[in-house]
Amino acid sequence: MVYVALIIAIVMLVVKYVLGLIWPFFLAFLFAWSMTPIIRWMTVKCHMKRPFAAVICLLLFFTVLGGLLAVLLVSVVSWLQDLIVFLPKLYRETIEPWLQLMTGWVTDFSERLGPDAYAAVTSAIPNIISSIGNAVTSFSMRAVGLVSGWVTKVPSMLLSTLICVIATVFMTIDFHRMTAFLLRQLPQHARHVTVKAKDTFISVVVKYGKSYGIIMGITFCELLVGLLLLRQQQAPLLALLIAVFDIFPVLGAGFILIPWAIITLLGGGVAKGLGLLALYIVITIIRQFVEPRVVGRQVGLHPLVTLIAMLVGTKLFGGIGLLGLPIACAIIKNLDDTGVIHLLRREEPAVPQPQAPAPEQAEKN
Repeated sequence: MVYVALIIAIVMLVVKYVLGLIWPFFLAFLFAWSMTPIIRWMTVKCHMKRPFAAVICLLLFFTVLGGLLAVLLVSVVSWLQDLIVFLPKLYRETIEPWLQLMTGWVTDFSERLGPDAYAAVTSAIPNIISSIGNAVTSFSMRAVGLVSGWVTKVPSMLLSTLICVIATVFMTIDFHRMTAFLLRQLPQHARHVTVKAKDTFISVVVKYGKSYGIIMGITFCELLVGLLLLRQQQAPLLALLIAVFDIFPVLGAGFILIPWAIITLLGGGVAKGLGLLALYIVITIIRQFVEPRVVGRQVGLHPLVTLIAMLVGTKLFGGIGLLGLPIACAIIKNLDDTGVIHLLRREEPAVPQPQAPAPEQAEKN
């Protein structure tokens, strides 16, 4: 138990602290490893030399990845700019008139209660309105500060990205020699466990992708039905986009549905805003029930173990832990099931009990 606890502690420390320092090389290794099957196919089927096939694969990969990241970055920056401009306008045109209407209603009601209540309400209302206005302004300033902070980190990110690209080129060209050298440094048993863990990891990741594809399909159906009931235009497209967005562990569907519902409520669409909130609650409840069962069934874990791993992983490592810790548990269980490692005690086979002799045999004895 102490040995296993030490191994788990070392892995947790590496993931939590060391990975943040070496992430360009870690990503480079993942990129090189993911492109190995394509390069192998190009060398066998197209009769290319490995360095030439690696260069072509790398050019295509980074072109597609760079284009997607550029589109995503431009979209996020444009959305933040629109949000920064939209919030003060929303306050002036929607929130402030609504507050004035509510203020008039509360003032009339307090005037009927008596002079003391009227004086207390009239003195508190300006402070409340001022606090709401300051909150909107503060949020806008924080958003501007957040964007500015990202801008200041651009040089460091560009340097890390350049290092990642260069490391990916070197690792992709010499991937087999590099992995063979690393495996030779391990003892025989550790080498066997590493190879089996790699094969198990690929199998678990494929099953994980299948399970989250099922969850995304369920979420899409829920969103489509809910948006159609709310008579939302382009409901299938919006349902698909939100379902894809819901796969991301940190963001989820609430990142879109909750602001949408709040803005709709402030704009006077009470029924639609409440409907969007109800839709988010239904999606969240169903996902919390379905996700452990679907993921656990695909990767071979009990739903309770999957739920515990997801919760602990989220608490320790954030969004990465939500996906990573259940995968690690599934890999450990699979290795233990196949006898590569021996961590879990198995149920001992029942010992056959001696049968009592028949009455005739007992009389003869």
